[in-house]
Amino acid sequence: MSSPIVEASTFNEEVSKEVNLKAKDVSAVDSDDERDVQKAYWAEHSKSPTVEAMMLDSKASEIDRLERPEMMSLISDVISGHDMLELGAGIGRFTGELVNGGAKSLIAVDFMQTSIDENKRVHGHLPNVSFLCADVTTLQLPAASIDVIFSNWLLMYLSDKEVGRLAKRSLTWLRPGGTLFFRESCFQQSGDRARGANPTHYRDPVVYSRLFQEAVETAADGLTYRFELKFSKSVDTYVQVKNNQNQICWRWVKVPVIAEN
Repeated sequence: MSSPIVEASTFNEEVSKEVNLKAKDVSAVDSDDERDVQKAYWAEHSKSPTVEAMMLDSKASEIDRLERPEMMSLISDVISGHDMLELGAGIGRFTGELVNGGAKSLIAVDFMQTSIDENKRVHGHLPNVSFLCADVTTLQLPAASIDVIFSNWLLMYLSDKEVGRLAKRSLTWLRPGGTLFFRESCFQQSGDRARGANPTHYRDPVVYSRLFQEAVETAADGLTYRFELKFSKSVDTYVQVKNNQNQICWRWVKVPVIAEN
């Protein structure tokens, strides 16, 4: 049985109540060395550019096989003919899916060169794909140049402040009506592979919702834009394979702020 999609009106009401009651940033301590810590962590776990190494789970192959089509089904209506940005692309688990889904163009970004190299090795033959080794916290792109932003397991490797800044920059990069889709591990670690120090931020999903609801951007056309939540839900594959409801995805759309009379 698939987990229910929580529609925007219901979810926003629930989030507002939650934020008022307990607006807190779970395990989100900002520090000057945040990026160094995260880069060191992924330098260690990117030595072997495989699905097992990236997912840190003994059932990685099974989960990967099931969740890729599930994730694509949640954005299949906005892929074809659109300019896309994949943040935290890793070795390209979703890069091929996005291109084969009909993306007009795709920029695949990751901050580990070994991951970018593997992604390019596997998907470099596909048309209209570019590969960029860059840290999303310093990434620069033209305003209103992207239709869809996709990320998988990225924000949990950023501090709260970095997530907030990325939310605002994502609004800038997206064209009006553009889509932002992301998925994160919430509350606790999901992979069962042993690891040493783990700097991942396993946030309460309420924190992500608040950070993206707070993002606003005034564009060159003079209009102010925000994110409107379309839905949020647990990833069914993890519910079915691991009885884990804490893998959660969000889909947002860039909309103008309507002034109240």
